[in-house]
Amino acid sequence: MADDAIWADEEAFWVLGAAEAGRRLDPACVMAFPQTGILQGQQILEALSRAPRWQAVDMTARHSAEGEGVVVIGYHAVARRADGEVYRAYCTSTWIRRGEDWRLIQHQQSPAGL
Repeated sequence: MADDAIWADEEAFWVLGAAEAGRRLDPACVMAFPQTGILQGQQILEALSRAPRWQAVDMTARHSAEGEGVVVIGYHAVARRADGEVYRAYCTSTWIRRGEDWRLIQHQQSPAGL
């Protein structure tokens, strides 16, 4: 199973401010969202700075696969904003080791419905 630090970083990516989330991004990161499409690099940082952040996220049905310097995780997310908005999605993320740190290099979300 993926190291607890990866899961903590994944949760932090959802709930921390855009600047802090950006510190976890690999410059080559690719993300795919149902609302905005495919984003890469600087586009991700710009989108994060415009979007309201999530107040909390519950990640269940956790799965992971590990290799040399890479961890792929998949999970069901239920995220909540301060205004009560709830978002449900199936997500995958790929984390890559860069020196001593882990960086997010891929993230994808598919709506999970109600």
